[in-house]
Amino acid sequence: MGQPHVEREAYRDFYSRDANLPAEAGAFVARFEREQMSPHGHGGTTKGYVRGLAVRALLDAADRLGRPRDQIHVIDTGCGSGKLSVYLALQGFRVTGVDVSESATRVSGELAEALGVSERASFLTESLESLSLPDDSVDFVIGHGALHHFIKYEGVPSELLRVLRPGGEGFFADAFGENRAYHLFHDREKMERLGDVILTRQLIFDYFADFEVELVPAGWFTMLDKLYGQVLPKAARPAVRAMSRVHHRVDRLIEGTGKGLRLAGSVVTHIRAPG
Repeated sequence: MGQPHVEREAYRDFYSRDANLPAEAGAFVARFEREQMSPHGHGGTTKGYVRGLAVRALLDAADRLGRPRDQIHVIDTGCGSGKLSVYLALQGFRVTGVDVSESATRVSGELAEALGVSERASFLTESLESLSLPDDSVDFVIGHGALHHFIKYEGVPSELLRVLRPGGEGFFADAFGENRAYHLFHDREKMERLGDVILTRQLIFDYFADFEVELVPAGWFTMLDKLYGQVLPKAARPAVRAMSRVHHRVDRLIEGTGKGLRLAGSVVTHIRAPG
């Protein structure tokens, strides 16, 4: 089942080239780690911490393989504007970014070329249900804010099983809907327009029934950062980041209490293929 034309249209204008991106690889990596992988209170976005968890989990898993990174193949699902794909390519991996939006893959390719990693980062305008990749050719799959897009397509897990090597792993950072407070912050109109799904534990486990699945909780109090960002003026942003550092400390304590998943505002879904 392919992704419908209406969704392609909905995403067509969703991505645009960030003219302020650093054109030098080291500066790009530093900015990505600061803004895209760090907690909000330490300069990141409100989603930065959970993205950072997923990326660092992939890096650790890759180190355990004991192979050179240029021999490790990663798929970036729903690659968007390509920042994560290019970051991983700059870390030495061979990366394939996949997105249903032609605009997204075009912008991603331009970014990879600008930062000199076109030979390691390629991009496919394809559905995750039908990938033009060989069987057993992928070591890792990663995605940020992607699972709630593609979880409604029932053919994706079997396609991931096909392209992943035995024991291959995936890491998906996303919002989590079992915490009722989450529903105060998500953009309902946008989710309905794009046909997105609110994630729950049962939905994720059922979807990846043929994989080993682990959910890593993150972000309970840090959901407040989104609320403050919506209702407070820009002048209050330094104070919001200061409060966010406290929120993050509380979240880290909650994660270790056994209540972390029930209270989580976001999770990393870690899957492992059989074998």
